Amino acid sequence: MTTIKDVAEKAHVSIATVSRVLNNTRYVSPEIAVRVHQAVEELHYEHNALARNLRRNQSLTLGVIIPDSNNPFFAEVTRGVEDACFDQGYVVVLCNTSESTEKAASYLTTLYQHRAAGIIIVSPGDMTDELQAYLDKGYPIVVVDRPLPRVAADMVVSDNYGGARMAVQHLVELGHKRIAFIINQEPLETVKSRWQGAQDAMSEAGLPIDPDLIYHQGDFLPDSGYKAAHQFLRLSTPPSAIFAFNDLMAFGVLSFAYDRHIRIPEDLSIIGFDDIAISAYAVPSLTTIAQPKYELGQKVAEILLKRIQGDDAPILHLTLPTELIVRKSTAAPARLLRNIKI
Repeated sequence: MTTIKDVAEKAHVSIATVSRVLNNTRYVSPEIAVRVHQAVEELHYEHNALARNLRRNQSLTLGVIIPDSNNPFFAEVTRGVEDACFDQGYVVVLCNTSESTEKAASYLTTLYQHRAAGIIIVSPGDMTDELQAYLDKGYPIVVVDRPLPRVAADMVVSDNYGGARMAVQHLVELGHKRIAFIINQEPLETVKSRWQGAQDAMSEAGLPIDPDLIYHQGDFLPDSGYKAAHQFLRLSTPPSAIFAFNDLMAFGVLSFAYDRHIRIPEDLSIIGFDDIAISAYAVPSLTTIAQPKYELGQKVAEILLKRIQGDDAPILHLTLPTELIVRKSTAAPARLLRNIKI
């Protein structure tokens, strides 16, 4: 299939220049415009996305709806989407919901009304009815990261269950028996899967889960990790390890430990989930579960573009593997924290 990159190479111009000519978004000299149109004609590029979208009265725009653009995890997923779509001549519009289903629903309506060719969404909650209404109209929508089991849509997620299970097994193998968990209070399928994986690993190791070592108010941001660490480490018998359900909350634990002169990993082990880029550069570097963030974005974009192009294959539910990345924030337990003043 001919791509915009092929056209750019044929016309000896940049991909951005081809996009400007075809979308008439910025002035391009007549000489260059002629070269681009000649390349389009010779390569029959008009039979691809451009012509199809014009016939359908759609734009060459895709919507990406995410909960928080400040979260590096979603930034890396979005980068994968953008790179995959750019080569096909599509522009990505990023919509930030701040974990609000109302904002997400509003973005869905706006993108549809402005004839965006399709939408990729990380749902901030259960939006089954809202999404299914558009899918029933034949509108291309693909779900990424957070599965919605009752929606008849393509979905691409990571192995959250297996990743959480690996995280706990790693701590158990190091000798930790008293493990604390920072989870999210919202009933997201992603969180449910991680929590089930963690519970199963604890059960397999014959270790009970102390209700005092579960912090339910995690919000995927560092401050909630800081507060959770404060709650855990004030206990008469504190944990020797903490598993935060994402890296940003784990950074909050690291910050609390630094403020209270708690040594990581000598006094306390910390493990996160996501493996965002800065995890390798924390002090100490963060042990975590790596999600294939960029690949998630690329794969979901690939599926959406095929749907836009008319692919009517059965609905896809893909689960990409996760991986344990061992760094310097975990080690065998050395001593109890009860002697450290919190």
